[in-house]
Amino acid sequence: MRSALATLAVLLLVELGAGCSAEDGSDTNPSSFEGVPWVLSAGIDVEGWEKVAPSASFDGERVGGSTGCNRYGASYTIDGDKLEIGEIAQTLIACTSPADAVERDYLAAFQRVDGWRTEDEELVLVDSGEAELLRFRAGMPEGSWLVTGLLRQSDKALVSPLAGTEITASLDEDGALAGSAGCNQYTTTYTAERGVIEITPRSVTEMLCTEPDGVMEQEVAYLDALSKAARYRVDAGSLELLDAGGTTIVMFQRA
Repeated sequence: MRSALATLAVLLLVELGAGCSAEDGSDTNPSSFEGVPWVLSAGIDVEGWEKVAPSASFDGERVGGSTGCNRYGASYTIDGDKLEIGEIAQTLIACTSPADAVERDYLAAFQRVDGWRTEDEELVLVDSGEAELLRFRAGMPEGSWLVTGLLRQSDKALVSPLAGTEITASLDEDGALAGSAGCNQYTTTYTAERGVIEITPRSVTEMLCTEPDGVMEQEVAYLDALSKAARYRVDAGSLELLDAGGTTIVMFQRA
């Protein structure tokens, strides 16, 4: 009898613990934040920081993104709600205000991270005393974008669009996607959530452009890349589309 009562008590404690987690909206399962393109929503006290909001994407082994000025990357390890960030490497581009100040504050906070949790679909990084350092929301690809890099299939290199051409994409909140493929205009729809994107077959005008040389081949490559997009990364100033294997196939900057 005592054994049965003890077992019942343990089960009740487990259920109560699970209920508390659901009730307060928190979660400490790594799958709740890995693979999501996070964009900073709080934690930096610099005027105008929102225009260059830093970002972070955790892929299971490494975290990377934008500091608001440079690109950065580091290894990380998780043990329950503990999060240890390895040595941070970054590019060394000189940036003007407020990006330079945002970078300093962001990296200073990021290096103090000792734990994590998710609250109401936001990622919260905390220090060793569990005080909140940085808060992120899941980034979305809405906005007007200009292509800066397109995967060249012959050597798998990202190359700039041909001189004299402009490839654009405008993604609306309602799921509409339209722009210029370098010669023709295209329209389509998309769905995106927490780093996953699907772009439906598109409608394209039927102009023939002869200049510059290769413009039509470039257009075909871009439209084909859109159809292969499976994931995305985004921050305040850039958007990347990746295929199902994790290869970046199109890079954009905010127009």
